[in-house]
Amino acid sequence: MNGPRYAAAAARFLAQRIARRSGSLAGGPIGDRARGIDTIERAMRGRARRRRLLSGVALLAASAALVSLWFVARSRDDRELRSATVSIHASPAESGASLKSSGRGQALESSSVLRSGDAIETAANGGARLELSTGTRLALSGLTAFRIDNQGPTERFALTRGEVTAHVAKLSPGERFIIETPDAEIEVRGTQFRLRVLAKSEPCAVHSRTRLEVVEGVVDVRSGGHGVRVSAGQSWPADCMPREFASAAARESAPPAAGRAAGESGMPSSPSSGVIPASKPKLEGPAGARSANSALTRQNDLFAEAVALRRHGDTGGALRAYEALIVQFPSSPLVENAMVERMRLLVGSDRARARGEAERYLARYPQGFAVDDARHVLGSP
Repeated sequence: MNGPRYAAAAARFLAQRIARRSGSLAGGPIGDRARGIDTIERAMRGRARRRRLLSGVALLAASAALVSLWFVARSRDDRELRSATVSIHASPAESGASLKSSGRGQALESSSVLRSGDAIETAANGGARLELSTGTRLALSGLTAFRIDNQGPTERFALTRGEVTAHVAKLSPGERFIIETPDAEIEVRGTQFRLRVLAKSEPCAVHSRTRLEVVEGVVDVRSGGHGVRVSAGQSWPADCMPREFASAAARESAPPAAGRAAGESGMPSSPSSGVIPASKPKLEGPAGARSANSALTRQNDLFAEAVALRRHGDTGGALRAYEALIVQFPSSPLVENAMVERMRLLVGSDRARARGEAERYLARYPQGFAVDDARHVLGSP
């Protein structure tokens, strides 16, 4: 009803009404009447234009609002996607590592950005450090193969050989952190642990090559269809002798050794070790049991000291602590581990001494768990 022809008709109708009332329909001035009709028509047309303009403005405003909402929704989706993707930066350690990405191999460079599917391999004297945007830190030792499988809310990795030391930041609800090995799955909520994959199984755990030592927190282990929870100070598999993280309960429950306390051979400490021999423990109660427990405590303390020194970068101190354990307690189940750690530490600093440690290890443990590592050291230039 707002078109020009309707406006003109309405104007004529009003003009006729006005003319009849004034009695000048037949004889009134034509010019005034025409001007009145024209004025009314212009007013009606202007009103129609304003209505159309207002309708167009409203349509444009609605369109702009929809576009704004679309951009806001897309921006929010992008932020959620970015927050759901964990960024990983890796840097080489010691002699470095190699990175395999998109099917191509190359040397791992400092602050390399890793993506799902990327894999890192370290040589015997190499290593790598990974920093995650969540605050988690991972350290890869020598002869390690490690892969990133997923960087979403479920962080998933694979350790196929070697060793990784992890400090996992506390996760938020809905987030998970998992490392798979050839025969186990390790899941944590926020903790510190060391995970190792052996070249072959040891007699204490013929069904698994995986070794886990928990420093802080709790770790869930799933293997062979069964699950177990490992707490701080414990190791997995439980039937293997724990290393430096043996619990006090396990140490105190050790049976007394027959005759002289286990590990006390009377051998002097190595003149080159720089370690003062441990003083003889004060006996209380049954002498044999107390002496045996003290010896086990001393063994674990020495190993723990060596590990702490190694982590703080004191290679010399760590080597001396491991050597003290080997010399003072030659029958200790921890001696093999101490010899392997000495060999690995020396690879990066003194190749000749590393080969000597490898020869000593192979002579004593020809079927040991680190035979392949020792042979690799001997075969390296």
